[in-house]
Amino acid sequence: VYQASGWIENHSIRDYAKVLRLGFAGIRREIEAQLEAADLTDPDFPRQENFWRAGLSICDAGILLGERYAERARELAWATTVPHERQRLEHMAATCSRVPAAGARTFFEATQSLWLAHVLTCGEDGINANSLGRLDQILHPYYQQDLDAGLLTREEAKAIMAELACKLYLDYDVQAITLGGVDGEGNEAVNDLSFVILEASGDVDFVRDLSLRVRRDSPKEFLEFAARLIARGGGIPFMFNDDCFIPSLTERGIRLEDARDYAPIGCIELTIPGKTNPRAVSGWFNSTKCLELALFDGVDPRSGEQLGPATGRLTEFTDFEAFRAAYDRQVEYFARRMVYHCNRGELAQRERGPLPCWSVLTDDCIGRGREITDGGARYDYHSVCFMGTPTTADAMCALRQLVFEEGVVDANRLLQALRVDFEGHAALRQQLRRQAPKYGNDSPAVDELARQLNDDFIDLMDRMRSPVGGRYHVHLFSFHLNIPFGKVVGATPDGRRAGEPLAYSLSAHQGRDEQGVTALVKSISRMPHERAAGASAAILELDPAVVEGEAGVCRLLQLICSAIELGVGQMQWNITTVERLLQAQQDPETYGNIPVRVAGYSQKFKLLNRELQDHIIARTKHRS
Repeated sequence: VYQASGWIENHSIRDYAKVLRLGFAGIRREIEAQLEAADLTDPDFPRQENFWRAGLSICDAGILLGERYAERARELAWATTVPHERQRLEHMAATCSRVPAAGARTFFEATQSLWLAHVLTCGEDGINANSLGRLDQILHPYYQQDLDAGLLTREEAKAIMAELACKLYLDYDVQAITLGGVDGEGNEAVNDLSFVILEASGDVDFVRDLSLRVRRDSPKEFLEFAARLIARGGGIPFMFNDDCFIPSLTERGIRLEDARDYAPIGCIELTIPGKTNPRAVSGWFNSTKCLELALFDGVDPRSGEQLGPATGRLTEFTDFEAFRAAYDRQVEYFARRMVYHCNRGELAQRERGPLPCWSVLTDDCIGRGREITDGGARYDYHSVCFMGTPTTADAMCALRQLVFEEGVVDANRLLQALRVDFEGHAALRQQLRRQAPKYGNDSPAVDELARQLNDDFIDLMDRMRSPVGGRYHVHLFSFHLNIPFGKVVGATPDGRRAGEPLAYSLSAHQGRDEQGVTALVKSISRMPHERAAGASAAILELDPAVVEGEAGVCRLLQLICSAIELGVGQMQWNITTVERLLQAQQDPETYGNIPVRVAGYSQKFKLLNRELQDHIIARTKHRS
């Protein structure tokens, strides 16, 4: 029904701008000042001292890391007989002799400092989804300064950004880069470096994780450039709607100036860079399993075990509202247990898994003298994923219409069919699949039901608190856990067979969005993106013919603008055909390098397991 961790799992964006500004030597001086000003009689001082001294060690490590690279570059420069190679290595040595120890002075130094700081911090808790954040905002002052001084050309900057992308995605995981958005005053933040990074990403063969922050007033040329990249296939860039997510964050206590600086971690998880302990993906919740338990009085029909509270069987409910109340009780019962285990995980990490490196690069840990797992960050919350709602809504809509309103499906017969996975009940299964509306087809009846399910879970999580008083934010996102979470759910009243995957995030259940991509976008737009402070997600799958040529790019741009206007929170893209994917599956060595959007990140098709491949193939590829 749920998974819970509460542990910070290498999902962060640290304050790399601070490293570029001060260097680790400057951060060290900040910590020393705290130690010098501290009151030795303060009962909290011994704990603060432990953290501050750990922070000094982190800063020393950052300084030493640059020195070691500089020393090695000098050795290689002495050894080479190739003049241009010696010049390159000497430049590298000079750069690493300065950064990340001191503040960066140039665009090249800033990029090198950021990379070495990232390498250092990932050594603490692993790579995975530790991300760079708003790269165009972090590096733009150095870029513009060097351009104005004649120290850098635009093409040189693009080459440096392409090299950084290769570093990020050659051996590493889902480290996100974010471009665009607004500044702290709400003004447009897209700049020339935003386009340079987009161009560099287009030049690199494979970029796994590049996101754009967009809004109704985003520059048209920015959106058009993005549309051209998307039309090429590969799944990048993907988009986050400021008009949805900034309000979702401010409503949960994030200052407006900070909310305007948000960026996604890894797949889609929102954070305030350098100010937050987001505890991203702290928990995962299976809405469809709760529906199944509500059908069977809290009993898992597959095992016969009483998992949830006894809320009655489907045959005992006189109307849909009574069934819905049983579902709500199942959800609350398990949600409270998920939160309990998340909170236990938080306390366990405080004792067993401190993160001083992350803390040194997070406001307000140094000022408070508290490590990030001990409540030091300015913002501290858990983020939990609510998954399966399109599938759950389809099933509920079938129950409401066919069982309770029209009475054309007998409740007892339905339960019997679900128990045997529709064996011998093929006609009933087709009735459930075809005679009730399905999410993803611009059907308000089922779409509003899906929205209500999401709204109610967000309301429930808004009442929960962590040990430090932090809130629980909700991701409307499944990652690819919709596959294993589907395995534990038997057949459902939407006609889904036992063990089949649930819907991916807010996309339609695979194969059910039959009315075209515009209808799908309208269904997605009805979801409460503006309340999903952890973010929402959906993948739009298009046949390449739809976006071919100038006319195709224009169609795609119109679709993007319409989705933003309608209030879709997040958009990911797959531009491919079922035939190409089947070909890649059958001959991976020849055709398997096709990059596809998986679940918040892109990956080469041949590197996915068979289950994920089959799931992606099953998702509708819209031709109109």
